[in-house]
Amino acid sequence: MLLAQRRVQPAIMVLVFCALCLTLAGCGARKSASPEVSMPGVIVPESGADPLTHTEMAALKSTGHIDKDVPDQAMSDVAIQYKYFLRKGRQTMCAFSKRSEQYLDYARQVFRSKGMPEELANLAIVESGYRADAQSPAGAAGAWQFMPGTATVYGLRQDWWTDERLDPYKATEAAADYLQKLHNDFGDWPTAIAAYNAGEGKMSRAKQGTGGRNFFEVKALNHTLDEKAQLREETKQYVPRFMAVTKIMRNLPQLGFEPIQPEKAPGVLRFTAKPGTDLTAFSKACNLSWPEFASYNKHHKRRITCTDHATFVYVPLRSQQQAQKFLCTTQPANYAGWGPVKVASSADTWEKLSRRANVPVERLKAVNPEVDKLKAGQTILAPRNVNMSKAAVAALDGKGGKNAKGDKGAPRGKQKGAQQVQQPSASSRAVAAGGQHTLQANETLYAVARKYNVSVAALQAHNGIEDPGRLRQGHVLRIPGTGGGAAAARQAKTPTAGASGSIGKKKPSKATYTVQANDNLWKIARKHNVSVDDLKRWNGVDEKSLRSGARLVVAEE
Repeated sequence: MLLAQRRVQPAIMVLVFCALCLTLAGCGARKSASPEVSMPGVIVPESGADPLTHTEMAALKSTGHIDKDVPDQAMSDVAIQYKYFLRKGRQTMCAFSKRSEQYLDYARQVFRSKGMPEELANLAIVESGYRADAQSPAGAAGAWQFMPGTATVYGLRQDWWTDERLDPYKATEAAADYLQKLHNDFGDWPTAIAAYNAGEGKMSRAKQGTGGRNFFEVKALNHTLDEKAQLREETKQYVPRFMAVTKIMRNLPQLGFEPIQPEKAPGVLRFTAKPGTDLTAFSKACNLSWPEFASYNKHHKRRITCTDHATFVYVPLRSQQQAQKFLCTTQPANYAGWGPVKVASSADTWEKLSRRANVPVERLKAVNPEVDKLKAGQTILAPRNVNMSKAAVAALDGKGGKNAKGDKGAPRGKQKGAQQVQQPSASSRAVAAGGQHTLQANETLYAVARKYNVSVAALQAHNGIEDPGRLRQGHVLRIPGTGGGAAAARQAKTPTAGASGSIGKKKPSKATYTVQANDNLWKIARKHNVSVDDLKRWNGVDEKSLRSGARLVVAEE
């Protein structure tokens, strides 16, 4: 999905004008060298502050959809916040507005697609300054500062593999859904915004306790509530702050701030990566250093994507062709049989684990870069079928069994008492080839492939398996016969011909979804864990042509 377009330089005259304004206003052009700034919790009015100029007053009086009906008595609170960001907090406003440039166009599109005011995109400026990896002491995370429970309700995964609160694009979609729900509950946007900060329960109780119809009336009567039920000072300032920031964002050049052009920000593409995709290999295929690749994918905690389900991965627009080519090969699924395993013994080492798993030490270390030495209780990434028990480690140490060299230097794969996967004999492979295998508990495709001396890709192609994570105990697998494994592997490595711009996918299948009333492409894409671009390409539709009752293809073959 193309999330934004490329940036172009503004006109020379605008640059000259803005440079003069910025110099006079104290917001220098060398913001990148300035220290990180943050949003203050509570703003206290400054005594003796300079009065607003004519231009500043005009910007304060400008209105949009949300701030058009602010009561006169509440405008003083908006003015306090507004003056702060023009004066003392100007550096903060400079940094936040510039950082938001990368995300605003996409956020505005999301809100527009749902029939919501697009100025809601500015709420992430108030929440985090659009820092995708922002963390709060209370446990909120991401640009939209989702708490864990709320994030889960609105489809943002948080597990050993990922924290999708740190995906600024998916988190924006979740925030839009949550804000829409709050608006439905409270009936107006200022109250919904206050509930986003305070929590819907707190806001509901404050409304009921004061009898106020909206945020402004509740705030005016807040003192009548007992201390526990009162809205916090942070929430009382939250809505005025949002309105002040929105007025400034609406008038950046006029107020002497550097103009931003969100619609021309550098392009970012969203890809759907298969389970177990090697992100290190992906970054290299895209000619990106790991730090640069990681900066687009802060939601991924590991260098391998989750092996149970597909996930989103982002790359800059310039890497589109390389990313498509990489995802159309079988290489991304190299780690489909891997998962989190726990180290049972402090006597375990990378070398011992390598012998038990039959995986090179370098490969194990590459996907666990943060782990230097194995320790009991650690969780690492390794083949799921590897024996991590203390007994398996002791067997390699020569404790409780023969020493690691075996009897008279016998090959390690045939050591008596060693807890490892045995290589099948040539006769057993000949009998197994072309037969069937019933999947056992906790058995993976990787283990089955090794047992019958075929590749994982061959097994997947021979059995039509797209997502190995969905396989369960009792599933009967057909084993490729003589020559079948190689043929299946060749078939798996050949991308299926499809429409131009296909993002690592084969042609769509017959799996469909019937469009419901109030559906939109964003909602349908999130429900089926695909991108909006997928839906558009598969079905030849856009938001304007989407109709209730239409049947859309929603899954690949």
